[in-house]
Amino acid sequence: MPFAVICLDRPDSATRRAAARLAHLEYINPHRAKMRIGGALLDDDGEERIGMVFAIDLPTRAAVEAFMRDEPYNRADVFETVLIRRIALVYPEADPAVFDNLLNDERKKAGA
Repeated sequence: MPFAVICLDRPDSATRRAAARLAHLEYINPHRAKMRIGGALLDDDGEERIGMVFAIDLPTRAAVEAFMRDEPYNRADVFETVLIRRIALVYPEADPAVFDNLLNDERKKAGA
């Protein structure tokens, strides 16, 4: 079951983030096959990291919470907020028919 994880940095966390970066990448590396999307959140200018977002395929919310407990940025107190939610993953498309079917179903409901 995929879960979305949205992490927003504390305003004063740049030094802690930099110190934990290698550990973060080493931690993510063996979990890459479970990652559906992921990357840094940037400020509006695209220059400063302000968090991260990813979708990970784990069986339960408890498994995601355990994953995040050990995540190096989280352990280094980089994040002000961590939001975990189930996600009905549509993109990237493993099967384009999934979105086409969703669109067609909604068109039918709308009478279009």
